[in-house]
Amino acid sequence: MKKFKDWLLKDLWLKVVSIFLAVVIWFVWIQIENPTIPKDFSNIKVTITNQEELNPDKKVWEVLDNTDNIKVTVKAPKTVINSLTASDIIAEADASKMVDNEIPISLRLAGDPSYDSLTPNHETVSLAIEDRERRYVRIMKKVYGETAENYKFGGVNMDLNMIEITGPKSAIESVAYGQVDINIDGVSESLSANIEIELYDAGNNLVNLPTITKQSDYVHVEVSILETKTVPIYASKMGEAAEGFLYAKNLEIKPAVVTVAGSAADLQGLSRINITDPIDISGATGNVTESVDISPYIPDNLIFADNDYDGMVDVTIFVEPEEEKSISFKASDVSFINIPDGYDLTAEGGMITVHLTGLSSDLEDIDPEVVGKTVDVAEWMDNMGIKKLEEGMHLMPVSIGVSSSIKMENEPMVSVKVTEKTTDKNAEETADH
Repeated sequence: MKKFKDWLLKDLWLKVVSIFLAVVIWFVWIQIENPTIPKDFSNIKVTITNQEELNPDKKVWEVLDNTDNIKVTVKAPKTVINSLTASDIIAEADASKMVDNEIPISLRLAGDPSYDSLTPNHETVSLAIEDRERRYVRIMKKVYGETAENYKFGGVNMDLNMIEITGPKSAIESVAYGQVDINIDGVSESLSANIEIELYDAGNNLVNLPTITKQSDYVHVEVSILETKTVPIYASKMGEAAEGFLYAKNLEIKPAVVTVAGSAADLQGLSRINITDPIDISGATGNVTESVDISPYIPDNLIFADNDYDGMVDVTIFVEPEEEKSISFKASDVSFINIPDGYDLTAEGGMITVHLTGLSSDLEDIDPEVVGKTVDVAEWMDNMGIKKLEEGMHLMPVSIGVSSSIKMENEPMVSVKVTEKTTDKNAEETADH
C-alpha cells in the first residue's frame, strides 16, 4: 500500500496532465466521429392528455391555428439523429396544466435516447372552448334531374326525418337544416340507397365543420319511379234542351287526354277516364260548358304525371236551335216492303210534302231524291188490325229514311191501290170447279 501511494504521488502533476489530455482527446474524437447536430421534424401531432379536465360532457373545444401540429428541432449525437423518425417524438399537452386556454407542450423521445435538446416551434396548444349543445334539425330532400322518357318521379321515403347534431353552441346555432341530394336523371326504375346528409345554414350555404357531430352521416332513401300512360277522357250529358233547341250530338273535352303515372300493373287496366256524373243540359238554349275535376275519377293508386296539372277539364255540350226543312217527292217514288203474297200495290197521287225539324247539319244531308221512302205493308195491317188485305184504295203511312233525331211535323201518307194478282185469282177459280 505504501509503495502504491508513493507511486501515485510521484510525478503527480504529470499523471493529472496525462488524464486530462486523454479526456480531451477522447472528447475531440467523439466530436469528430459522432458530432452533436440539430435536425427538424415536421407535422408532429400533439396529444392532449387528461381531457377529462376540460369537462367534455358539457364543453367542446377546437384547436386554434393548428397549434397541435408542430415542428420540433432535435439536437443530439449524429448516431441518435440518424435513427430518429417523426414517430419517435412524443408531444403531449396536459389539460390539467391549462392556463387561459393555453396548454404547455412537453416533448420526449421514445426509448429515452441521449439528446441535447428538443425545441418546438411554439410552446403551447391554443384552444377555443364553448358550451356543448345538442339540437334536432329537419332533413330536407332535394331531387334533381329528369327521369327516363315515359317515367315519372313518384316520391321519396326516408328512414329519418330529423337528425340530432352535437357540437359547439356557435356552430350548432348556425345550422338550419340537413339535406340529402337525390339524382334521378335518366332513371327508369325505383331506387334504394344510403345518401349522405349535409348540413346547411339559413342562407342555404353548406356547413362543413369538423366540430359538429351528426347522429348519423347517412339516411336510407326509397325513391319511387312510376311509369306513365296517356288516356282519353269521356263524359256524357243528361236532360233535354229547351223547346226549340237540340243536343248537337257531340261534346268537347279540353284537354281531351291526360297522362297519369303509376305502377305497370295499375296502368295496364286503365284505358280511359270516365266522368261518371253527366252534364245537365236541361232547359239549355245554347252550349253548356262545365269545369270538372277529374281527380275523383282516376284510381287511388294513380297520380297525374304533370305536377302542375290541377285535374280540371272543361266539358262543353253543344246545343243548337232546331231548323226546319221541307222535302217533296212523287208518290210513284214510294216503295213497298212486306207485301202479302198474291197482291200488287201501286202508289197513286201527285207530290207528297214532308215538313222536318232537326239540327241544321242533319237536315242539310237529306236529299229527297236519295232518301228512302217506304211503306211497310205488314206493319200497317198489324197497326190497323187487318187480317186479310182487301182490294181497293187504302191510305198508308210512308216511312222516311232520316235520323231518329229528326222530327216530322206531319206523317206523310200515300194512296195505295191494292189488287189481287190475276194468276192467283184464276188458280182459285179452277180449284172451285
